[in-house]
Amino acid sequence: MANNTIGIIDEPNPRGNEDTLDINHHASALTNFIKMSTTPITIGIQGEWGSGKTSLLNAIYHNLDNDGIYKQIWINSWEHSLLTTPEESLLKIVNEIIHEMLETDQKMDRKNNIRNIATTVFKGALRIGATAVAGKEAVEVTDELMGDNVNGIKELREQLNELANEIKSRDTNPVEKIIIYVDDLDRIEPKDAVQVLELLKNIFSIPNCIFLLAIDYQVVVKGLEHKFGKQDDNNEWEFRAFFDKIIQLPFMMPMGQYNISKYVMGLLKEVGFVDETDQYNQDFNEQVKKILIHSIGSNPRSIKRLVNSLSLINIFTKIKNQSKKNIEAESEINQVRPIVMFGLVCLQISYPYIYELLIKETSFWNWSDSIIFKQIGNSDDFDKEKFEEDFQIAKETDDFNEDWEKSLYTLCYPKPRYRSRATDISRLLNYIKNEILKKYQEETLKNIISEIVDDTVVTSVSSTDDDMQIKLPKRDKGSFKRMVFENVEMTMESAEKVLNYPQEKISDFKKIHDDINFKVVKDFKGCKVDYYEWGISIKSSRKFLTLESFKNKKTHRLFLLKTHKNEYKIPKIEKLGIRHVRPYSGLEKPDSAAECEAFKIDFDSYENYTAHMDAIYKLIDISFDMVNNHDDKILEINPKTGNVKSYIKNIENDKIELDKFAKKVLNDDYYYEL
Repeated sequence: MANNTIGIIDEPNPRGNEDTLDINHHASALTNFIKMSTTPITIGIQGEWGSGKTSLLNAIYHNLDNDGIYKQIWINSWEHSLLTTPEESLLKIVNEIIHEMLETDQKMDRKNNIRNIATTVFKGALRIGATAVAGKEAVEVTDELMGDNVNGIKELREQLNELANEIKSRDTNPVEKIIIYVDDLDRIEPKDAVQVLELLKNIFSIPNCIFLLAIDYQVVVKGLEHKFGKQDDNNEWEFRAFFDKIIQLPFMMPMGQYNISKYVMGLLKEVGFVDETDQYNQDFNEQVKKILIHSIGSNPRSIKRLVNSLSLINIFTKIKNQSKKNIEAESEINQVRPIVMFGLVCLQISYPYIYELLIKETSFWNWSDSIIFKQIGNSDDFDKEKFEEDFQIAKETDDFNEDWEKSLYTLCYPKPRYRSRATDISRLLNYIKNEILKKYQEETLKNIISEIVDDTVVTSVSSTDDDMQIKLPKRDKGSFKRMVFENVEMTMESAEKVLNYPQEKISDFKKIHDDINFKVVKDFKGCKVDYYEWGISIKSSRKFLTLESFKNKKTHRLFLLKTHKNEYKIPKIEKLGIRHVRPYSGLEKPDSAAECEAFKIDFDSYENYTAHMDAIYKLIDISFDMVNNHDDKILEINPKTGNVKSYIKNIENDKIELDKFAKKVLNDDYYYEL
């Protein structure tokens, strides 16, 4: 371990360093293009954040530096933006380029002249920025510098043209071209990055100058939204036209062509995660490559983070294992530990939402809808009709034809990013289970995954509210009004800390809640859940379901609506206590008729609930159907007057008949077999 590096610095590959990504041929091609290119020209190096743009610029800089005939100017736009206003950072970038160009000039008169002109122009621009409306400073400054009629701007450009031409022709300083690199444009505000591009185009479109700009097209798109609005099919050409006006040669970072396996294995060896045997093991290399394809991909910055996580976990597990007795050096888990750990940390970094569930339920091949609901919650953030269409298609593929894979698809769907990567997530988990660990039986498989998850959790950045202190609202003094909470965790906290419910009852309530709530989210659209001290209620156009628990009884209770299709009878299910909410005691006690539209189901445990889940689901469907399609048929007796809703024909004005009707429909013997 003493000879190994601990941690990989997230820095670009320095100039002249070994090419670990095998991109030197791209750098060489761009170098030759720059040498032979006419000027002025601007080259845009595109690629997502962390894709290696700076490393490529460093390689080009190193190649050209060897020739000694190029004036190279390196600008870090991010550094110029620190602790400055947007307009100041724009001008600092322009000023540094001018300063670097003047370094090669021998004529003091022209140096002073250019500096004076630039100072006048910059002062005017800063004055404009200082008086502009907040948030528009950089735009105002750019407008000041973009106008050809502004005092001094033409003269400045002419002086720079003259300087650039003379630099090339001067015998004492034979510079062929001026190469200007502008790095880290994707680290500053997109709108400011666009202003930088416009300024550079306007001021430095001069002979013998070549700009290399590290910026992604999507940054330009975001930076132009204040001009063109959100990009769509109607205005896409406007964004493209702007980009093409600034950039004459676009170059996309070739992440798909990186020798990523070589790069990763080199870093893993550097931190001591693998040894020489692993590094040159073809199977191990192929496994690494397949895992990366379905997770992190080829982004060098993400890979460095991965290697740093593995480096720390490796140290942690070695220390932990030293404290264990009778460790078998060649145990089966040690043989597969490195590659399984590699796969799970890739999952942790790429899909933290999935990894959170894996921490709680390590046997992912047993995931079910009720389990994954713990991650989804009561979400209405997606189109459930579209989900059903897409789900039917997904189930026809090999990636989502098993029960746990279907649940995984449901878990991913509400989040657009995870929805687009659902296939990769399924293939990654299946590759770990069915290829890397294919020879292990379920119990051993579960132990391996559980143990390695325990090791990898130390580098997880996922957050959970499970251990956070929950602050419950206080009841007003003397009030008996039901307390309303924000979430089920607060209901459980109240049950435990305020109402002193037994832990077993709280645990069962949470499981039943999760299952019912998942069904509602999955099958019904636009529902709202209200949480209170001892239960929840769920409403669509009106309330159709209530779930409560009782401290002094071994009972959980579900309230659902009766249906006119069964003449308001209560369903009868063996081994479940189903009754009217309360029996009717006659018109002399009309309050007893309250909630006559509902019936209640009692079950003493989660197991009792799951044993009758299909029947309960059917009754929930009926209750939901009543509020959404038959609201006018819901049975109601006014507790003050005893009047039944007027749709019950011929008896609405007959008190005696009303009494007979209510007495009949509120009798516990008035039932049907479900």
